[in-house]
Amino acid sequence: MTTLLRRQLPSLSPPKSQLATAVLPLRSFSLSHPSSRLRCFDSPPRLLSLSHLRSLSSAQRALSSSTLRSFSSSTPRPAPSPTLPKAATILVRAPTPAQLEAAEIDLEPIPPEHVSVVLTDRAAEQLRTIALRAQDPGAALRITVESGGCHGYQYKMELAGARGEDDYHFTHPHILPSNLYIDATSLGLLNGATLDYATELIGSAFRVAENPQAKGSGCGCGVSWELKE
Repeated sequence: MTTLLRRQLPSLSPPKSQLATAVLPLRSFSLSHPSSRLRCFDSPPRLLSLSHLRSLSSAQRALSSSTLRSFSSSTPRPAPSPTLPKAATILVRAPTPAQLEAAEIDLEPIPPEHVSVVLTDRAAEQLRTIALRAQDPGAALRITVESGGCHGYQYKMELAGARGEDDYHFTHPHILPSNLYIDATSLGLLNGATLDYATELIGSAFRVAENPQAKGSGCGCGVSWELKE
């Protein structure tokens, strides 16, 4: 009885001839589009071996790694830290009380022994480049602190050809000429600060990298800042 039923039940697996006809080759066709044209041709089916699959997997991993490296290289990098000079910045000249009085500035000058401003190597190199291009060894950068901006105070930097009576004159100990002028009023808000020249993706400019008189890191623009209480 069991043998008879086994003969009458149809086989669940189609014969090899039907399997052969089930795999149809791709027909040649074309897709028309105003901007592109795609055309496919007949290609016999092919089985991938285990070695082929391993090769494809390795190629995919290499492609993913290459894509990740290219994405990482396009990510903006932070600006390098300032390169501080090995010797202290030189104070060439400081105004006297008589000079401030003659300029009608009601302010007691900071004694030279209490003045501290750091001029980095990068800033000094840029100042020397400016002086050589202008063919003027007396060319200088002037930093002024003004009220305004989004945090209460802001730095103003401009080139100066003449030194004022109320100016403190700084220079780098080795990279010359590298002249920096800060007036007596602004020095009270800049004493102990570091002047650097930063090169970033958006451009290059002088900036006050560190100021002990400022509260926090200031505005993201690097110009506006808040005074410590």
